[in-house]
Order: sequence, then structure tokens, then C-alpha cells
Amino acid sequence: MLETTFLSAGSTHEEALKYTCELTAKIFLKDINFPDVRNIDIRCESANEAEELNELLWIYPEDALIPHNLTHKRDQNIFVEIGYPGSNFCTKDGKLLVNLNPDLPNQISEYLFYYQLVIEDHSSLRERAAITWKECKSMGLDPSFLKN
Repeated sequence: MLETTFLSAGSTHEEALKYTCELTAKIFLKDINFPDVRNIDIRCESANEAEELNELLWIYPEDALIPHNLTHKRDQNIFVEIGYPGSNFCTKDGKLLVNLNPDLPNQISEYLFYYQLVIEDHSSLRERAAITWKECKSMGLDPSFLKN
């Protein structure tokens, strides 16, 4: 079964982007609290957000250089691929999905792990993540929630 975890990623868009970078670095550096995977796909809400995250990952966190690129660049030798709805991630085994988009993606069955980031804005982003939680439950998944 797909291991599904919802993670509190802050209360603003900016906090969530930084949290995504920190989480990605921990997974890349094989932190024992996270699964050992071959690749990470990060699904953003829009092309603009994907570009913003791509730029941020080059400079943050300062102590890690994570091989990454946008989906349309098609580089098979990277650890992290950044996309958005409508873009296609490379097909590989042993992947983890980090979903920065509050909506449930269509292709979660091809992943070993699914991390849904939750922006706790006390508004629409939090509400959409709650709907995603309910959708995961209705699919027979057993999501957990981790708050920082």
C-alpha cells in the first residue's frame, strides 16, 4: 500500500517552499527519519511556483546541493524533478512524491511514498488539503499527519 503522510509545511506560501527544500535535502542526504528512495518528484500548484522552487533549491538550504530540474528539461540523472499539473514526470521505479499542490494528483499509484504538504493558512489551502485527506481515505489509503 502507498505510504501516505500529510506534513505541516507552515502557514504561508514562502514557508512551504522553504520547508519543501529542507524536506528534500533531508531525503537526499538519507536522514534516517525519511525513506531511502532513488528519486523525488515535487508537484507544485503552477508553472510559476515550480520555477520559484527550482530557483530556491539552488540556494537553499545552504549546506546541500541537490541535483534537480524542471520536468520539461528531461534530465534522467537528477534526484529531484519539479513539475505541476499537466507536466509529465520521468517514469522510474522507487520514487517519492512531494505534493506542494493541495489537490490530490492523478498518478499517485506509481509512487512508493506520497507526502502531501499542508499549508495551514486557516483558509482555502488548508481546506483543499482536508479534501485531499478525505479522498485518500476513500481510496483505501491510511494517511497520517505530522505537525512540525
